[in-house]
Amino acid sequence: MKLDREMEMLLNEIPLLLHGDVLGCSEPAAAETDAGAVDFAYLIQELGEMGFVEDDDDDDSFLYPRKASSSPTSNLHFMDAENFVASHPFSMDKDRERALFDPFPFSSTCFDAAVGDDWDLLCRPVRSRLCKTARPKKGTCSNGCQATSPKKCAAAKPSKYESLVGLRGYMYHVARDQHGCRFLQQRLDDGKREVDFIFTGVARHAVDLMVNPFGNYLMQKLLAVCSEEQRMGIVLTLTKEPFVLVRISLNVHGTRAVQKLIESLKAREEIQLVVAALRPGFLELIKDPNGNHVVQKCLQSFGADDNKPIFDAAAIYCLDIGMQCHGCCVLQRCIARSTGEHKEKLVAAIARNGFELAQDAYGNYVVQYVIELKVAAANASLAQQFEGKYIHLSMQKFSSNVVEKCLKVFKEADKANIILQLLAAPQFERLLLHPYANYVVYAALQNSKGSLHSALTNAIRPHVELLRTSPYCKRIYSRALLKK
Repeated sequence: MKLDREMEMLLNEIPLLLHGDVLGCSEPAAAETDAGAVDFAYLIQELGEMGFVEDDDDDDSFLYPRKASSSPTSNLHFMDAENFVASHPFSMDKDRERALFDPFPFSSTCFDAAVGDDWDLLCRPVRSRLCKTARPKKGTCSNGCQATSPKKCAAAKPSKYESLVGLRGYMYHVARDQHGCRFLQQRLDDGKREVDFIFTGVARHAVDLMVNPFGNYLMQKLLAVCSEEQRMGIVLTLTKEPFVLVRISLNVHGTRAVQKLIESLKAREEIQLVVAALRPGFLELIKDPNGNHVVQKCLQSFGADDNKPIFDAAAIYCLDIGMQCHGCCVLQRCIARSTGEHKEKLVAAIARNGFELAQDAYGNYVVQYVIELKVAAANASLAQQFEGKYIHLSMQKFSSNVVEKCLKVFKEADKANIILQLLAAPQFERLLLHPYANYVVYAALQNSKGSLHSALTNAIRPHVELLRTSPYCKRIYSRALLKK
């Protein structure tokens, strides 16, 4: 391609230097020949190095017929004026052939005039066929109707699909087409006969269609209208090989189809097959932006007994799941949907990892959720882990929220223990001025009573002047709180 471009540029310069010889006219004067000889010799040398100019001894019958002339350009094998626009060895495109020699586009009429009169004759380029007068009027489509857009013009886009009969054997390919998929969805509303016909054509391709940008919509519609026997056939197709349903659930299109499948399941056997197929990939699904919706749909649609594998996996991997943006939401949903033994096991597992989760950007929400449940065993486990570390937790961005929650929910004895640890801090004023710990002190003021509250306000008053100028202590400086 680069070589052809260089050849074109060199050949375009030749007519500008000596166009009499190119057109087969009489040879130029001796003075003009000498003047242009250097330029033509240079061009011929360039073309020779590029391999487009043949020596006299070589067979050049495939090139242009030679013209008997003593011109320095005779070795370029240009044709006479009558056969000037013949087939070109470098391109099969006639427009490109002419462009190799013409410095500007000519029409056939202009080109004949240029050859007869003068090469330098400037001709106006031919007007484009699509002129302004040929354009359709505003408010009409190219077919001349009054539709405002091609989409609204029935003549502009005739439907390729008219009946299901002609699609036998091609249903899978039609379902992958945007218009074909829409046509098949419309036919599903016509009755059981059409549903059976379409099901027969696409059921064995369910895996591919579920992840297809268009086919997944057809599968969702088909799952909503098919019979229980047909739905069982689709379930068996999706679950007969391991990890197939997991891969579909991780796909941006497949996740919607799998969620629709889960919504439509009614038989216990179908549910068990789907849950068993998803179980090997629970951890990956829970942490995936697409897959986590499939797990949450299972929690929402199935009973606690059917979701037991999900609860077990969540309890085992609660630390890993709880410290992930999607996983923390699924973990809270697992707690909400579980009952009895499953719930106790899950809450206990989270409480055992409370200290690590409390300091995480996402895990702290899970710990707060568990604290609000007011499960005595879980809160006692958390209080034991936090013992002696409340000051450290109060000065961190995420764990300070957990300490605030403890001051609101824990028993009075545990609250008093937290406040006493705060008061025993070596430099209590640092907590008041700290961007996160000041919220903990404010929560302690709100949730303390009697002598404990008095001790807290007495510890704050010596630092009133600092509180006035600090941007973090406006609420602590409130007189109402200090007078309580």
